[in-house]
Amino acid sequence: MLEYDVQSADAWEALCIERFQLCRVDWAASSFVANLQTTASIPQLSLHVLTADPFGVSRTPIDVRQHDSDDLMLVIHDLGSPGQVEHRDTRSELRPGDAVLIDTRRPYTFDYTTPIQQTVLKLNRSSAGRLDAAVGRVIHSAEGPLGRVFRKILDELVDLSSTSRLQAEPSGPAAGRGVPTGGNGIEAASLAAAAVDILAAIYNADPSLNNRLLGREALMKTAKDFVRSRFRDPQLSPALIAQYLRISPRLVAQVFADSGTSPAAFIREERVQEAAGLLRSPAHRDAAIFDIGLRVGFADATTFTRAFKRVYGTAPSEFRAQEAAGFPGR
Repeated sequence: MLEYDVQSADAWEALCIERFQLCRVDWAASSFVANLQTTASIPQLSLHVLTADPFGVSRTPIDVRQHDSDDLMLVIHDLGSPGQVEHRDTRSELRPGDAVLIDTRRPYTFDYTTPIQQTVLKLNRSSAGRLDAAVGRVIHSAEGPLGRVFRKILDELVDLSSTSRLQAEPSGPAAGRGVPTGGNGIEAASLAAAAVDILAAIYNADPSLNNRLLGREALMKTAKDFVRSRFRDPQLSPALIAQYLRISPRLVAQVFADSGTSPAAFIREERVQEAAGLLRSPAHRDAAIFDIGLRVGFADATTFTRAFKRVYGTAPSEFRAQEAAGFPGR
């Protein structure tokens, strides 16, 4: 196992470039510290565990052009508050237990506002190319038998690396990395292939990938769950729902119509319900109406007020005043 401790954002950026690919630390906590452990490394993959203070990192189109990389990178968010990932023109929330597959040939950004722990599996595309269709999709990899088997395979790779006789690779930025030799090398390669197979099975078992087989009721549930997790994002739209579900916008509209609503109306209602809760809350009594609208995903005060009136029949400011008058003890 190789382990690195860093005490600054600049050192963290240099380490991420060395161990992963060219990227930039966009921001970091004022007294930033981080730790990176490489727990397994073979030609097909490498496995890393990182802990870090809050930071944001990105790989820009310029970085992609300047530094060619042809790996896939599975990022599993083990501990910490939800973070944000943007990849393939989609911004998603990454919660504990969630994982996202990153194509290092494309730009990406990650933002974490609290300390985190993550497991990062770097996969050689030549051995994991079948996963290309899953790039950018967030899954909850820790749940279910497939997730448990996947984690067990990773644990076995770590154990194999720690007990094997290691042969050092040639010198370079990652000098000192070792690979199991002999029979252990064959076992490691077999475990790597099994990890890719199980990961593909996890993605294929995702309901959003099999919605045509599961029926419209299951598809509607998946769509609603997605909206409830993303309604604060002002970019959320019916088109984004369709992209997440990998179906046409027309089919999305039909599925919501079966429930007597539309994608846009459902997004609007989720935002308004959240806004109403904030307007009722004593903790937000002095918050500006516009700020509350922004917080729940509305782009401007006019749209917020119009949407709120459509649901509650009154403006947000009047709603707050009525709630306060009805409950003087607040």
